[in-house]
Amino acid sequence: SRPEFLEELPVLEPSVAQIHPAVAVLGEQVLIALPDGAHVLIMTHDHAEDFHLCDAALRHPRLGSIGLIGSSAKWARFQKNLGASGFSDRQIAAIQCPIGIEQVRGKQPAVIAVSVAAELLARITDAAKQPVPDAEPAQNPEPARSEAKMRIV
Repeated sequence: SRPEFLEELPVLEPSVAQIHPAVAVLGEQVLIALPDGAHVLIMTHDHAEDFHLCDAALRHPRLGSIGLIGSSAKWARFQKNLGASGFSDRQIAAIQCPIGIEQVRGKQPAVIAVSVAAELLARITDAAKQPVPDAEPAQNPEPARSEAKMRIV
């Protein structure tokens, strides 16, 4: 939501993650274009915007994961409102709130960043270990390599 921060992204290269910076008036516009398996983290400065992004993320058919930054009170309110919007409990449960790993908790931005990064690394590593359903064996198998897909809005 702050385009000036996109100028700092080149310091992240080279990386395993595919980072596709995008500036959009509505984050929902970016969500619908995400590739299958993309991991989405929703952490804006505005609860209403977060809610609309959660709604849009749940409508994407094949995201890798959806994470939402927030308190238990925020999450309870979102669960109620997402249910009222027609989502089932099972669909709503696809959103993880709070985000990050249990072992690293705090409210400081750097602590949240480390915790969330550790969780994403774990998800990517776990996904790389999963067999691909209905896949035919490769003629020359190569070692599995996971590629994270992130879109920064």
